[in-house]
Amino acid sequence: MTIDFGSIKSYNADRGFGFVGCTFSNPNGKVFFHIKKIKKEYPELAQKLDNSEAAFETVNFWYEIETNEKGEQVSKLWLGKENIPQSYTHELCDLIQKVESIWKNVASPKPSWLDLVTIELLGVDRRDELSVERDNLESQLRAAEEERCREAEALLQNEIARIAKKHRLEKTKADELHQLLTEMRPLGFTHSRQLSEHIAAYRLGYRYPNISGIVTMEDGGREWKFHGGFPTEIYKIICRELGLDNQRTSATVKDFESFEDLHINRSSSKG
Repeated sequence: MTIDFGSIKSYNADRGFGFVGCTFSNPNGKVFFHIKKIKKEYPELAQKLDNSEAAFETVNFWYEIETNEKGEQVSKLWLGKENIPQSYTHELCDLIQKVESIWKNVASPKPSWLDLVTIELLGVDRRDELSVERDNLESQLRAAEEERCREAEALLQNEIARIAKKHRLEKTKADELHQLLTEMRPLGFTHSRQLSEHIAAYRLGYRYPNISGIVTMEDGGREWKFHGGFPTEIYKIICRELGLDNQRTSATVKDFESFEDLHINRSSSKG
């Protein structure tokens, strides 16, 4: 035996049937009902529905669900909790426990129907008490989350400060270097060539304008410019921090200008 609560979702007065929403058994579902079920216990309401005197969307009731070959349908219904027979006491107790647990589950959004159903089951006073309890729990959750954020920010700043001190970098460059290292560590590279190929393939340098820019390379008298590269000292730091084996090449860095400096120089020339 299953009982539920819901408002009428649709009603065809000409054919005398409709569908009522579910709150507990299937929150997104609907259960078939026939107007004769309402006429039996609440003839005045049935007449208003048939004459369109009552907007069916505003009508809600408790009901028992039965399943037959055509699917689920309303077998019994009651307009208020006080009308539900005592034989359903166990089912109502289960619903009360479920409602109270929903109030206390601040990790999930509060359902739109919760106030109405709580008042139906437990009354206004208990609804108000549960609302205050939820507000307190939400405040505690927010405070805990804010504390976690503060701790995470402190750890971040400590790590940036470590990088800056260890490698003698200004904070802006240390910050970008930390972001780059955080992005690279999960990739599990073991050799510097893997890092270089990744930087080139994903144009990684463009994300870090203070430590990346245009690198002028030289090899055997031939020069070329690599956009989005890192200067030698930064590249070595990255490899050391990631524990990468350095696969050396004959190419050397002849010159470097960061994207940030290029931007400043362009702005100055325009001015």
